[in-house]
Amino acid sequence: MEYALQEVKTQAKKLLKALKLDPSLVRAMQIPLKKIAISSPEALQLKHCLGLVSMELGFKDWHEAQQLLSGSKSQLMMINMGSFFYPKGCGGFINEWFADYSQARNTLVNSPTSKWLLPYKNQFIVVEKDYIEVFKLDKALLSSWAEIEHDMVASYNSVAWDKITCAVIRNRLKDY
Repeated sequence: MEYALQEVKTQAKKLLKALKLDPSLVRAMQIPLKKIAISSPEALQLKHCLGLVSMELGFKDWHEAQQLLSGSKSQLMMINMGSFFYPKGCGGFINEWFADYSQARNTLVNSPTSKWLLPYKNQFIVVEKDYIEVFKLDKALLSSWAEIEHDMVASYNSVAWDKITCAVIRNRLKDY
C-alpha cells in the first residue's frame, strides 16, 4: 500500500508551497491553521501540511491517516476510514447508510442494480453509479471496481483498494 499514502504526501507538499506563496490562501485557511496552532505561514512545515491534508480527508491527524493508508490497520477493527469517499458533490444523492458492515454488504450483494459499498468514518454507504462518477476516475481504473466486487471495505489493504483510494484523493476538490 503506497499509492494513496504517497498522494497525501504530494498534496501536503503542494499545500505547503501554496501557503508560502499565496497570502489569500492563508487567510482562507485561518480556521484549520488555528487548529494546528500555526499563526504565520513562516512557521509552517511539511508535518503541519500533512496534518492539514489528513484532516481534510476526515482523519484526526497525520498519524491516523498514515496508519490507514499504509495498510497497517487490521481489516476487522472498527476504525475511522476517513470521509474522503464522501466528497462535497455527493451531498445531493440518496444513499443507503449503515452502522453495521454486514447489513451494508447484504444490501450490496442483493441489489438488482450495480451499487458500491464505501466507508465513511466508522459507517458504511451503499451508493449508485452517479455517486461514483463524482470521483472522476480514469476509465482504466474502473476495472478495479470489478476486481474488488464494488466493496471498498472488504478490499482494504489490496492493490486495487490503494489505486482507487489514491485516485479519489487526487481528484477531490481542493483550493491549492
